Order: sequence, then structure tokens, then C-alpha cells
Amino acid sequence: MFPIVTLLIGFAVGKPLTRIEASNMHLLLKIFGVENYLIGEQIYIPADRVSFEITWQCSGTFSMTLYTLIYLFLPGLKKKPMEWLFGVSTIYIANILRVFSSIYLYHKFGEGTFNTFHYTIGPILLFLLVIVLIAHAFLLGLRSSTKSHKF
Repeated sequence: MFPIVTLLIGFAVGKPLTRIEASNMHLLLKIFGVENYLIGEQIYIPADRVSFEITWQCSGTFSMTLYTLIYLFLPGLKKKPMEWLFGVSTIYIANILRVFSSIYLYHKFGEGTFNTFHYTIGPILLFLLVIVLIAHAFLLGLRSSTKSHKF
């Protein structure tokens, strides 16, 4: 069920997110002194003769969907819109940093470092972030419920 929901959300909101993400990558790389060109949703780095296509899978849709579904369906979790917005925003910013770090590591250290970070370390860190944010929301809910039940 989760992969189907993620695919549907990815196709629905992924395209605008990829444009935003590609623009963010272009800007961040320039700030860090990496010459690059934004061509549609691709970042071209002439020094490395490589381009990186920003797809909806790079946009953080998977992590944000996972967080949202757990947040909505976890029993005992008090649903607060601002808490959810904080979580989704944190995941989005972390994902931008993940994609930027991947490209920057490719530029500085090559394809092997890129592959290790982009396909292994980065996704693990995002998954752990989702767990930490859910745990944080759950603990906040527990704290508020114990305060209201004091005698």
C-alpha cells in the first residue's frame, strides 16, 4: 500500500518539487563555489562533465509521505498541524542537504563517494530523521497528556 501511495503522491506533486529542488541545488552549488548550469531539472557541472537529473525520487516525497502516513495513523499520537508541518519542513530541508551533499561529494571526491552517500548513507539518515521526528511528536503527546491528568 505504501509504495502505491508514494507513487501517486510522487506523480502528483513530484514535478513541481523537482523544479524547486533543482533550483535549490543550482543556488547551493554556486554558493559553495561549484560552477554549474541549471538546464530544466538537470544540474550540469562542466568541470566534471556530468549532469545530475533531479527526479521526484530526489525531492523527498518518499520520506515526507512516510512521515505523514506514520503521523496520521500511529495510535496514541496527538495530531497537531504545526507539529506535522515542522516535521515535513525538517525532512524537506534535510533532503535538500542530502542531495546537495551527494552532488558536492561527487565534485570533490568522485563517483564512489557519491554512490555511497547518495544510495546508502543519505537515505538511512533521512529514515532515522523520520523516526526521530515521530518519536519527538509522540513524546510531546505523552508529555501533554500527563500534564492534563495530574491530580
